[in-house]
Amino acid sequence: MLASRSRVATRGKIWFLALALAGAALPAAGRAQVAAPRLVEEGEDAETATPPPPPPARPARAEGLPPARPPAAPAPPAAVPAPGATAPPAAAPATRPAEAAASGAALPPPPPPPTTAADLARRIIPVQTSYPRLMELWSERRNAQREADPARADAAETALLAAKRELAIENLRWLSAAEIREARHALASNLPAEAVAHARVAVELAPDSPDAHLALARARVAAEPGKPGAALRAVGDAIAAAGREPRTLRAFQGDLAGAAFGALFTGALATVLLLVLRRARLFFHDFHHLPLLRGTAFVQASFLAAALLGLPVALGLGPFATAALALLAVWLYLGLAERIVASAALLVLVALPWAAGAVARATVWTGTLAEVVHDIEQGATSDQEAAEIAARFAEGQAPAAIHAALGRHHKRRGNLDEALRLYRLAEAADDRAPELLVNVGNVLFLQGDLEGAKAAYLTATDRAGSDLVVLGAAHYDLSKLYLRTSDMEKSAAAREKAEREAGEFLRRSGSDDDFSANRYLVDVPVPEAKIAALAGEDASPDALAAWVRSRIAGGLPRALWPWGAVGWVAALWAFALGAGRAGPATPCEKCGRPACRRCDGAAGALCGQCVNVFVKKGVVDARDRLRKEAQVRRHQRLRHHLTRILAVVGGGAGQVWHGAPVKGGLLLVGVLFAAFVVWFWRGVMPPPQPSPYVLAGKIAVAAPLGLALWAIAIRDAFRRTE
Repeated sequence: MLASRSRVATRGKIWFLALALAGAALPAAGRAQVAAPRLVEEGEDAETATPPPPPPARPARAEGLPPARPPAAPAPPAAVPAPGATAPPAAAPATRPAEAAASGAALPPPPPPPTTAADLARRIIPVQTSYPRLMELWSERRNAQREADPARADAAETALLAAKRELAIENLRWLSAAEIREARHALASNLPAEAVAHARVAVELAPDSPDAHLALARARVAAEPGKPGAALRAVGDAIAAAGREPRTLRAFQGDLAGAAFGALFTGALATVLLLVLRRARLFFHDFHHLPLLRGTAFVQASFLAAALLGLPVALGLGPFATAALALLAVWLYLGLAERIVASAALLVLVALPWAAGAVARATVWTGTLAEVVHDIEQGATSDQEAAEIAARFAEGQAPAAIHAALGRHHKRRGNLDEALRLYRLAEAADDRAPELLVNVGNVLFLQGDLEGAKAAYLTATDRAGSDLVVLGAAHYDLSKLYLRTSDMEKSAAAREKAEREAGEFLRRSGSDDDFSANRYLVDVPVPEAKIAALAGEDASPDALAAWVRSRIAGGLPRALWPWGAVGWVAALWAFALGAGRAGPATPCEKCGRPACRRCDGAAGALCGQCVNVFVKKGVVDARDRLRKEAQVRRHQRLRHHLTRILAVVGGGAGQVWHGAPVKGGLLLVGVLFAAFVVWFWRGVMPPPQPSPYVLAGKIAVAAPLGLALWAIAIRDAFRRTE
């Protein structure tokens, strides 16, 4: 009996040891969830012992479904407790900070402070690039292209355009010009796809460059000659860009004005010369009838008359005095239409100096302060150039536009303090400029002074008046400020006003998705009128006007110009009132000789010889009659031949000689204008980098126009002389 009890006790001990060894062999995960069993010590209440936590329940698997896949990468386990230690269950709450600090464990980062209303929107990203970095990217792209590394070149190009956008640079003309040259070289090498790529980059670098759009149009024609639509759209973009770029537009306007001035000056003198030559025979005839010259020979009197007409040339009195004296000599022999045309020619000569100065003032650009301000506003000015401009005006009183442009330059570079200082200087020079208040508000906004920015925006709206760009920009930026302060109703109302006032400008300049400092808020550039006023302050227009006056008026006293010249034209019309009493000779309708009442005893449409031959029958014999008829025929042939020759040589000059001065003068000026455009094809005031497309375009338009007017003049002259 005792032996059987001892065998049972021995078996129990063996099973107990086996269970203990199996518990020690369990994996760590099992130990972390189930504590090892232990004996209850004497004196220890079994009820106070910590019971092992129950194992987590496994989810029941539905019938017919495959078992769930284990995760691809299980999360790393927490710190494994030492063997025999009791680990907390998996569903236990997180350790308190005090307990974690006491145990020496790493503390998690403290929670952020409560956010304010301004933090509810995304934060504005400050400027993180620079102009030198942009040039580094340009060099990187060029080197990658030289080394035939397209991937690196594309990456540098993307970064370059991103930097340009971040710095709010509108046009990089010099870099665009380099890409245009590369596009031309690619076309010359029969690589149209590469030419299109270079031209597209040129357009992205300088959207306001007409040459870039024209280069893209040319490349697209070469790449896809059967699809002209894209090329035509690029041409339309080039025309629109030419209207936005003052450097190109003003140079083109100056070229046209220069050609027009040349045509008017040459046409006026040519018209006066033709009218004088056409009636000079009558003047020389009547000149020898003057009381002091009545007894002299006709040749001597004519020589003296020619000497008097050439006196202004000998004295250096200029073209106007020469033309005015010549017209005085033949004024009584001109018809009404010829006098009107002659007066218009003299008045054109009088107005040319003033017109030249006005046009130069409206078209001058290169080398002026306007060009400096415009380049700064475009964003292409480097930091070194901006410092040189600021140093140039450090001692003197600079215009407000200079300070405003430099302030916007520093704001785009991220120098907010310097930008605010320059804006304050611009306000001191022009305290009624509402666009400055918008830009000041943007700087204060970026510096965190929302109240100051709000006051600046509201003051700008009060002073803007009817300037829709300033009103739109102020309301747009004000809507962004209200958005930061969580005033959604005011933000929506301000944004609606901005869209109505300057929606197109805001869509081009601002962005709701781009939170960079130069794109989230909209600056107002220096108005074009103020930039144009800086160009008008240049002294070159006045110098040009004085030069033209000296060439036209010659040695005439300065006090007589221009009102003395206008008075001379009025005196000519007063002199015509006495034409009846003077009894000047008239041209014979048949032979062209002077019909003089002093010589023939009667004044009429025919001279005395033609009256005796063609009116009075039997007065002269047949031989004299035949001689006179041959003279009439020679006169008619000479007149017709001269009309045709002058039409071929000078367009409307033939009509002026034949007796149609108005039509002839207009045709003459039109042909001369086209001729001067072709002659000045390189430009009267060319920009630093003249566009070859514009040069070729001027010839392509002016040459057909001039030929058409010339053909019309020739056809009309031949029709008149049939």
